[in-house]
Formats: sequence, C-alpha cells, structure tokens
Amino acid sequence: MAEILSQHEIDTLLAALSSGSVDMEEIKEEEKQKKIQVYDFRRPNRFSKEQIRTLYMLHDNFSRLFRTLLATQLRTPAEVELVSVEEMTFEEFTRSVPNPTVMAVITPSKLTGQIVLELNPSLAFSLLERLLGGQVESFTETRPLTDIESAVVERFIDRIMQVLDEAWVHVSPLQLTLERLETNPQFAQIIAPTEMVALVSLRVKMNATEGLCNFCYPYLVLKPVAPKLSAHHWFSAMDPHVAPANRELLRRRLARTNIPIKALLGQTQITVHDLLNLQIGDVVPLNTRVGGDILLLIGPEPKFWASPGRINGRLGLKISAPYKGDEDDGK
Repeated sequence: MAEILSQHEIDTLLAALSSGSVDMEEIKEEEKQKKIQVYDFRRPNRFSKEQIRTLYMLHDNFSRLFRTLLATQLRTPAEVELVSVEEMTFEEFTRSVPNPTVMAVITPSKLTGQIVLELNPSLAFSLLERLLGGQVESFTETRPLTDIESAVVERFIDRIMQVLDEAWVHVSPLQLTLERLETNPQFAQIIAPTEMVALVSLRVKMNATEGLCNFCYPYLVLKPVAPKLSAHHWFSAMDPHVAPANRELLRRRLARTNIPIKALLGQTQITVHDLLNLQIGDVVPLNTRVGGDILLLIGPEPKFWASPGRINGRLGLKISAPYKGDEDDGK
C-alpha cells in the first residue's frame, strides 16, 4: 500500500519543488531507472518462478523419501536437506562439480532426452563403504570407481530412481532407466553447454560425512511437462480423487509394508496357586482340540482359522476359513 502523506509533508514537498531544491525531472528519471532490469540474451530464463517453486516442493517431498531409503538401506541415521533449486547453463553445472566425481546419466522413458544425477565423491565413497559392510566415515580421496564399486553404486542409484519416480508421480511418471556412469563431467555432455537446466541440490549427512547430491534437469527434457509444473496442478494432483496415479502409488507402498503374523496354538486359565506350583513335567491343557484349527493373528487381530503342518520340512499353516469373531477357540 502506498504511504499516505500528511498535510504538513505535502506542503513541505510543494515548497521544495517551488524553491528548486528538488527537481521533478530527476524524480522521473529515478522512477524509470527502477523499472529497468538487466537481461542477458545469451542465457535467457526458461523456467518461471512458479515452476522453480513447484520443483522445490517436489524435491522437498523427495528428500523425505530419500531419507527413509538411506535409513533402511544403510541401517544408519541420515539427514537429507534440500539446499536450492537454481537455473543455470549446463556448462556452469559441469564446471561446478569436481573431477573425478560420480555422475549417472538417466533416461526418462516418458520424456525425450536425459537427466543427470551427480553424487559428490565424499558422499559416494561413504555410501560404498556402508553398502559393503563398513562404517560411515569421512573420505577425502578422489579417484575413479573400480568395476565392483561401479556395480554397487549402480544398484543403489536404481533405488534412488525408484524413489525419484514416486516423487514425480503427481506431475508426470518418468520411468527412469540408468544408461551409464561417468566420473569425468566432460563425458556427460547430454545437451549443448549453453542450454538452460534446473539444478536441484540436496545436502546428505551421515554421521561424520556430508556431501551434495545434485539433479540436473535440462529445460528441453521438462518442456513437455512444463505446464504441469504449477502449484495449482501440484495440489490438485495430491487429491486421491483427482489423481489415480496417487492411489496406485499408495497401493504399491502398502504392498511392500511388513506386518507380523502369529499363530495362537491355544490358551487356558489357571489359578495363581497352580502357577506358583508348576513343576517340570507338569501338563497344562489348552482349549484347542487335537487336530483342530488354530487362530491366525494379523498384527494383534485374529483374522483366519488355519491348520498347522509341515511344508518342505518347515512348519507352516494352511488357511481353512476366515475368523468371524463369534466362534469358539479351537474350532
């Protein structure tokens, strides 16, 4: 809101204009200068501010999924923080990363072109050490990966791509495929050096080590889905009634959820006196009949009747009927 001048301030301004201490032409020239913005035609901005904000929200969600992946795969506490989402040329990106480094060239089958995932060497070697059974330590060495190390890193990057695909499902499924690993940034020329890219930087911290994980998205790759990179589309896609892909994502994640299953062989009631006088060799009768079905509990809840037996030399259960809640134990 514009500031409202008092009558005294108006009189002072008119007096200054009349006396010539304030030049109206200078005021107009200052106003024109404030409206001028520097624009470099050699590197035009391709991503709008709203698209940058949407990429920020998308990868903020990815950072939480990535943190869960690190904790489950490495069995160690990890922190993932989204640092920035910037627009720059591809040449500026390749000059900013060290040599050697770990760069994965990735192809999204749903889009045209390739994107790049870059892992800082200190982060990459710390991940390798943990994946191979060691402790997470701070590494300062910089060298190319061996064949065995490359194979381990490729398997872990496959898991990162699965998490990234889940984060992008609200905008557009990517269906990512790892093409190759490069250690020299000059060998990962997926587009012309002057083309604009969106660089997403995340800081990963595990115990004593810390490093950056960068995603490089060329504008030419994201151009077909650029209209979907808006806050309106993002929040509408989060509604499961609007986005069937969101329901499919939840279904896949629930399908991988581990739940405990227990078999209740039987139960009974005894007095405290009998409990205190139990001796070796005593027999406690249960309410389950020999040859009868036993209850199968999913979590804490009884769900099925099952008959115990052996399958290939191992103990097992064969489900015979659902538990309706009104049957007597030891059916």
